Amino acid sequence: MKKMLFLLIFAIFCISCGIDAPEPNVYAPFRCVEEPENRVYFPEEKLVFKFNSDVNPNSVAAGFSVSSENLGKLESVEVSGDTLTVLPPLPAEDNIFITMTSALKSSDNRPLMTGAQFTENKEVRELFYETGKKLPEVAEIIPDDSKSMTVAVRFDSSVEIKFSDVEPNPEDMMNLGEWYVFLFSQTVGSFTVKKVRSAERDYELENVKVGLPSNEPEKSDVSFDSTVTDTTFTLSVKGDSVIALALENKYFICRKGCTAAIDGLEAEKKYEVQAEVWTKTGKVSRTFAVETDEAAPHIMISEVMHTPVLEPQKSWEFVEIYNYSAMDFDLSNCFIDDKNDGKGVDPLSAKNEGTKLILRAGAVAVITGNEAAFGDILPPSALWLIVDDTTIADSGLTGTESVQILCDIDGTRITVAETDPGSFKTDKGFSFTADTHGSKCQSAVENGTPGVYEECR
Repeated sequence: MKKMLFLLIFAIFCISCGIDAPEPNVYAPFRCVEEPENRVYFPEEKLVFKFNSDVNPNSVAAGFSVSSENLGKLESVEVSGDTLTVLPPLPAEDNIFITMTSALKSSDNRPLMTGAQFTENKEVRELFYETGKKLPEVAEIIPDDSKSMTVAVRFDSSVEIKFSDVEPNPEDMMNLGEWYVFLFSQTVGSFTVKKVRSAERDYELENVKVGLPSNEPEKSDVSFDSTVTDTTFTLSVKGDSVIALALENKYFICRKGCTAAIDGLEAEKKYEVQAEVWTKTGKVSRTFAVETDEAAPHIMISEVMHTPVLEPQKSWEFVEIYNYSAMDFDLSNCFIDDKNDGKGVDPLSAKNEGTKLILRAGAVAVITGNEAAFGDILPPSALWLIVDDTTIADSGLTGTESVQILCDIDGTRITVAETDPGSFKTDKGFSFTADTHGSKCQSAVENGTPGVYEECR
């Protein structure tokens, strides 16, 4: 009774003196108060989540998960006070999924409120972020065993480098796709590219340093070997110090040796061909007097369907041949092989009895198994050839083995056309395609374009 009287007197005193009575305890929900904005994130960036209280680190594994579409679960999450951070590098060109549940707790063990209000059901907060391309990085350097006057650098994506941004300044520089080759006036152990511009992102890397081993380079002789046909000049160079070759206006990475060709020459004509070999110890120049042979027919393998989606697969595999010369090509004594081992060689014959095996200049032939039903697919101008089995060569095409066309000419079996489908990855159902410019690509449409020569774009 005395206690109640005391409280009543205290309340009256507070009111009369204008003093507020103490507020009852209010439960403050544990919330995420700041999320990363909705945009494309680059791999070098981080995703930051802030909460209204410190996070209990022991609850993160159960209540906060990060995964990517390509890599699955990601473990790179850092906890610091009231902040959770998904650390870089983020997976490039991917989709990242964030999941938060009430199993995520504050430092005083309040569960995360993921919805507008508390509920008996365990709610889930799901977020999605898209990532873009990574910044370019140096992927390979040639040479890797000594200093050098010539240095070839390969980046893992396309970049742009200005001559004036290389320090010390090189005597010459050439670009071969993802490779840059630098020729210096003396051997270098390192050099710096002050600005490397990403061709795929609006970004510049600054002061990219390229370092080489400290060993001095050993000079070695460069050997040359050349061959000539009616339309091509082919040059092979070898030498332990060889790094790059400039043949007329074409450039090649050599790695101690390589073979390069100039095509499109006219038959029975004289040319002077300039070659420069860039080595560890300088530049070696040669001029070749070339006289082309008499005109001859030429064919190439322009398309290979090795992984069709149509069933049965063996009936939809095909190899396409293109006659890119101005002369007809006789395929009467020709064969197809797909391992270059001579074990699965199949002779070629015409699908339609009585058809001559003459591939006209500028025309296309298609090779299939003998049960393939391409009659409604091939254009009337295409020459349809079959092998003596339901599959081509060694139990069908695999996409990992080279394909050859062989012909018996003057009693000798020689390779007249060859290609390697494994050199360019294609999606299932799309064919490997090669053109007369040396480009490789996959067919523009599913199931390929049998009987129609296509340029890569």
